[in-house]
Amino acid sequence: MDIRKKIDAALEKLKGAKYVLLVLLAGLVLLLLPTGREEKAGQDPAEDSGLKTGAAGDLEARLEDILSLIDGAGQVRVLLTAADDGERVLARDTETASESRDGETRTESAETSVVIQRTGGSEPVEITCRAPRYRGAVVAAQGADDARVRLELLEAVKAATGLSGDVIRIVKMGPAR
Repeated sequence: MDIRKKIDAALEKLKGAKYVLLVLLAGLVLLLLPTGREEKAGQDPAEDSGLKTGAAGDLEARLEDILSLIDGAGQVRVLLTAADDGERVLARDTETASESRDGETRTESAETSVVIQRTGGSEPVEITCRAPRYRGAVVAAQGADDARVRLELLEAVKAATGLSGDVIRIVKMGPAR
């Protein structure tokens, strides 16, 4: 019986911090999810001059996975509206050659991407990378009729996207069509 009392006491202590723990768990799961940066066979990474398309779609799918784990949420669908596509600037190497003939100087330059060779391929060197900025989010969840679930969904989306609560809408998911 003594073990049962200890377990009950530990659960009571965790009740007050369940929202904090939930947000931390959501963040940890998002960090552990794959980033989609695997190199496809035959693709030259130096040719990739911008962010991969579908960055918002990738985050939407990852959010759907993590939000559906919230107790009571049920099935979840997410829509993010992007303000921009983000920015990715790659390191470039410029080679300049000068040639003088008959008193005239002729200069030519060639620019190439800087890549790092790694096992399994190579990848471009990023100078800066800024994730897309989002304007708003809509979350449809089966359990959204419960205020506690709506709050947990809202806090998780705020943590994952950096959006404020006034641009996130949580709605109850209707029956499947």
